[in-house]
Amino acid sequence: MRFVIFLRLGLLLILATLTVEVRADLSAKQARKLITRMAGVELPISAVRVKRISLTGNFSAEATAEIHAIFRLATDTQGLWRVAELRLGQDRWEELAPVATSQTETSFSACDGPDLRGRGPATEPSTKRARCLIAAVLGVQLPSDAVRIKNVSPLELPLASRPSAVVESLITAELRFARDKGGWVVAALRTGNRDWISPETLVAAANETKRKQAREEMDAMAQALAKFRTERQSYVASDSHAVLIDHLSPRFLSRVIRLDPWHEPYRYRGDRDRYTLRSVGSDRKEDTADDIVVSSPSQ
Repeated sequence: MRFVIFLRLGLLLILATLTVEVRADLSAKQARKLITRMAGVELPISAVRVKRISLTGNFSAEATAEIHAIFRLATDTQGLWRVAELRLGQDRWEELAPVATSQTETSFSACDGPDLRGRGPATEPSTKRARCLIAAVLGVQLPSDAVRIKNVSPLELPLASRPSAVVESLITAELRFARDKGGWVVAALRTGNRDWISPETLVAAANETKRKQAREEMDAMAQALAKFRTERQSYVASDSHAVLIDHLSPRFLSRVIRLDPWHEPYRYRGDRDRYTLRSVGSDRKEDTADDIVVSSPSQ
C-alpha cells in the first residue's frame, strides 16, 4: 500500500515539475538576453533594458524594451541626410533599405526643413534632424519618447566622398516571445506604427536585397573584365581583388568596388584565360552554400 502511495506522490511531483517548466514565466533577464542575440544580433547585455513584461498565454509573452541602438547617417546625392545603417554588433552594420518604404521617404522629407538643420558643422546632422530621421525609418510619430538621441558625432570613412555621422539613440520597441521545446525565442517585434515582423523575416529580406546588390556589382566587374580582355587579350592575372580593381578602375570600371554588401572583401582569382569572382554571402565564409559566384564564360 505504501509503495502505491509513494508511486502516486512521485508521479504528482513529476507532473508538477513539468507543469512548472511549461508554464515558467519569462524573466526580464531572460528576455534581455534573447533580445541581444535575436536573429544574429550581437549586442552587449547592457544595451537592453526591459521596461515591461507579461505572459499572454502558457507559451507566449510580450515585453516593452528600451534598446541602445547605433545608426549611421549619410548624405545622399542631393546632400540630404538619410538613415543608412544600423549596427548589429562589433564591426557589423545592417543596411536599412529593405525596411524602408515610400511612406518612409515621405516622412524623411519632413526632416529636411530649415528648422531641423541646426547650426552645427555640415559634417554632422543636428540632434533634432537625427531624431526625426530615425523616427521616420522606425515608424514612430513624433513627438514621442520612443526615440531619444544620446549623441551625434561625425564619422570619417576612408575614401568616402559624402559625410557620414554616427548617432547613439535609445529606442523603445515592443517584442513578442514564444516558447517551444527549445525554450523561449523572440517571435516578432515592432516599433512605432510598423506591423509586427519576425526577426528572421527581416534578416531574410535584408540578405535578399544584398544578394541582388552583390550580383549587380559582380556583373559590373565581369563586364569590365570583358572590356579589359578585348583590349589586352587576357584577363587580369591575380589572386587579389585589390589588384583587379587597380587594373580595372577607372578605365574599365567607373567606380571602385572593394567590399560586398556584407562588408566583406570580394574574392578574385584569375589568369589569362579564366577568372572567378566571389562574394562569401551572409555567413561570411568562403566555399559555402550561400556564396555568390560569377565566372568567365569559358568556365
